[in-house]
Amino acid sequence: MLVTKKAAISLLSCSRTSIRTLRLFNSVVNNGDEVTVGIVDAQIRCGQPIGGVDQGAKAIREAGLMERIAEYKGIQVRDHGTIPLDTIVPHAGDYFDTSECKSPLRNVELAGQSNERISKTVQQMLSSNDIAVVLGGDHSLATGSIHGHAQVDEKICVLWVDAHCDMNHPASTGSGNLHGMPLHFLMNDLQPKRLEIPSYSWCKPSLASSNVGFIAIRDIDPGEIEILRKYQIPHSSIREIDRNGIAHCVERILDMINPVGTRSLHLSFDIDSIDPLIAPSTGTRVMGGLSYREAMFIGEEVARSGCLRCMDLVEVNPLIGSKEDALSTAKVAVDVITHALGLSVRNTLNRRFKRHQ
Repeated sequence: MLVTKKAAISLLSCSRTSIRTLRLFNSVVNNGDEVTVGIVDAQIRCGQPIGGVDQGAKAIREAGLMERIAEYKGIQVRDHGTIPLDTIVPHAGDYFDTSECKSPLRNVELAGQSNERISKTVQQMLSSNDIAVVLGGDHSLATGSIHGHAQVDEKICVLWVDAHCDMNHPASTGSGNLHGMPLHFLMNDLQPKRLEIPSYSWCKPSLASSNVGFIAIRDIDPGEIEILRKYQIPHSSIREIDRNGIAHCVERILDMINPVGTRSLHLSFDIDSIDPLIAPSTGTRVMGGLSYREAMFIGEEVARSGCLRCMDLVEVNPLIGSKEDALSTAKVAVDVITHALGLSVRNTLNRRFKRHQ
């Protein structure tokens, strides 16, 4: 049977509408189920040179994360404490504190071993919780958190919300900082550029380019632009958000990376995706980022999908800026996390959780 172009477009439109309806239905029918959320601190700083990012998780907690979640019925928090990464330093070294680094990549031994522990922790958390939340720490931790997620759930997709793509490889990085290349170790299409690094030998690639989507990117290296184009990786730059609106962009990316809504969703959210006028305490600030409302909308759509299984919130650095800057940034991080978990106070149509009376 021949299908006209007009009919095909109509069928595709109906299909996508049905998928969105199914996702909304799933989030509503599960309304009575208690959801368990595991939260853990990954105080990793070796992926970049600016001190203080290892204190980001503590700042987010002190800004009221646990208390905010406790306000709601139907959601239970399990505190998994802090992943013990400090015990790795004595034998792996920290080459931001010394001048002994002889590798083009900074702290590769420390980062590799730290991420292996993060991966194992996420696997343990997902075996006993519906959702795992990893508080960073710099974005190099995403290698471990996504890898751990992929060991538990075979079919995953990743929504990467960031000012940067973080897809550099050892030959393309100018800095050697591993927080700019966590996806290099995970994506199947990027393996031809991979170096044999013993401390990352545990990390096997698990992501197809079609199942990774970027939102809010605006500081993109030339090599990363080439990768985006070559492998047709779903993405919406900040310019596209300006042109088409946040709703269109988030909906399009979620449909592309999880077309039938059956994949387990990993949200990796870098606070520098948000405009530094709103979230100033972060190390790689780029002007012209997401507004507060746009960032919260992304979280709400993630929650509405009903697919969230694991989330990273990274690059909060309370030592950058004033105490007021640090507190406001940490509070925004709390809001991002709670909106992604379904605790939005703005959503009047399909709230999953209600506050205790």
